[in-house]
Amino acid sequence: MSRAAEAAEKEKEGRPHDTQLYVPVQPWQWPIIYAIEYNISFLGFEKLHPFDAGKWGRVHEFLKEEGMLYDHTTVKPTEASQADLMVVHPKRYIDSLKWSINVAGITEVPPVALLPNFVVQRKVLRPFRYQTGGTILAAKLAVERGWAINIGGGFHHCSADKGGGFCAYADITLAIKFQMERNPAVKKAMIIDLDAHQGNGHERDFMGNDDVYILDAYNRGIYPHDGYAKRGIKRKVELPFYCEDEQYLNLIRTHVEGALNEFTPDLVVYNAGTDILDGDPLGCLSISPVGIIERDQIVFEHVRARNIPIMMVTSGGYQRTTARIIADSILNLRALGLIPCEEAVNAPPPPESQLPVQSPPTTETSDGMKRSSSEATSLWAKFKRAGACISFPRSQTVNAKLADKAAVQDKEEEDVSAKVDVIGAASVVKKGETVASGQGMKGKTTESGEEKVEIVASGDKKGEEVASKGTSGIVKGETNPAGGGMEETIESGEPKADTLASRDVDGRTVTPGSAEGTAVFEGAGEVIVSGCVKGEKFTSGDRDGEIIASGGMKGQTFNGEKDEL
Repeated sequence: MSRAAEAAEKEKEGRPHDTQLYVPVQPWQWPIIYAIEYNISFLGFEKLHPFDAGKWGRVHEFLKEEGMLYDHTTVKPTEASQADLMVVHPKRYIDSLKWSINVAGITEVPPVALLPNFVVQRKVLRPFRYQTGGTILAAKLAVERGWAINIGGGFHHCSADKGGGFCAYADITLAIKFQMERNPAVKKAMIIDLDAHQGNGHERDFMGNDDVYILDAYNRGIYPHDGYAKRGIKRKVELPFYCEDEQYLNLIRTHVEGALNEFTPDLVVYNAGTDILDGDPLGCLSISPVGIIERDQIVFEHVRARNIPIMMVTSGGYQRTTARIIADSILNLRALGLIPCEEAVNAPPPPESQLPVQSPPTTETSDGMKRSSSEATSLWAKFKRAGACISFPRSQTVNAKLADKAAVQDKEEEDVSAKVDVIGAASVVKKGETVASGQGMKGKTTESGEEKVEIVASGDKKGEEVASKGTSGIVKGETNPAGGGMEETIESGEPKADTLASRDVDGRTVTPGSAEGTAVFEGAGEVIVSGCVKGEKFTSGDRDGEIIASGGMKGQTFNGEKDEL
């Protein structure tokens, strides 16, 4: 008798089948589930769908780079078997996936129909089965540990007898059914579905089931438009196109609290889709990265405050930046003490082969720039400094840890600022005074010397301290950085009399004067906006009534043609 047939027999007898999905988990492992088999990659076919089929691996790598976990402290799931899937799916549906054309329709990638089915099973459906196994295991760990996160999963468009929307297996329904069948402590469950799309799969599966409460907040104007499935929603939040942070977060806060006041579950399944991100081609909402992280925080705070186990899956998200956002959100939850695991924090060191690489590959961020994935410009690095997105009181321990990290980071930034990016101030100041202007110095306090000690930002002596005094702060052989693109080489070691801020006014030409530091201007009555040097052109527009921004001729006015400056 096959395993599937044996499972069917046990189901008839009311006994759960034997499963290999509940793998042993060590106390020093985080209840975070991931396997490299999650990622879909085959001859570029995965690029034919907007879904980022490799985001799960990048989330895991980001968390490793931040030092939160390693391979050996991450729980690795096993692939869901046919017997496991048949807890929810009838055999006819599983058999339908043996036709590549059916899988092409589910994944919305038409060329998949042309592939032999054994290739489709291995390269497309097998990753889905691994993620489904991860979701089922995560539900068990959440009940045991209080929380769990499956870095994949969240196939909320798949119901027991129909797949769609890049969802081939009903992992959310399976996870709840497994727990209700095998754990007497789990009699009621809540699904909080905050993906941009309606979760029509689990809604169809649990329609009419009073033991499962569904809160679904989604964009009402996009796929799947499943009016029948909406009958399964207990608390429906339909969002308008391009809904932004303030409106969205107020709705989430109100309805999550309201749902938990109406219904007390034994397990919460949180479908944390990131396709709500501004710019997502399918979600059509306008939530910022910080808004997504705060959304996750709101859900975890409300659920954890009631001591209800919560399991999170990552679901949709169709931009490459979502992997970084998911990782930053998990790091934020950890910093707030919402996903504790002291044993994992104090876990034995990893094998040398699992240590983070010293120079991680660059990744494209939301601003279009390529940066190291662990660079300090990540949202999490900003949170560590600014304590962003904290709406509820934190424990003193967490506050102290964040404060220590922020102090170290700020000290490092001050050390860097003291070495570079301090040039071009318009005035000389005493030690301890505040610099009024200049690139990188405005509003800062001088640290040494009777007069300002600056660092050369460009030229042959870049990075050296300027020894000469005067308003320009430059010496012989250095490049004058002041002004709108004006870069003059200083011919003399003497302090330059003026700082060049711009080249011309209305195209009129500054002609040489009779002495150093003077010039003649064609056009009486103009107020000098900046200093100048002989023979140069001004390029800025009319500045009537404005005061000189820099240089040694501040506030002087032309009284007539050929007047001296």
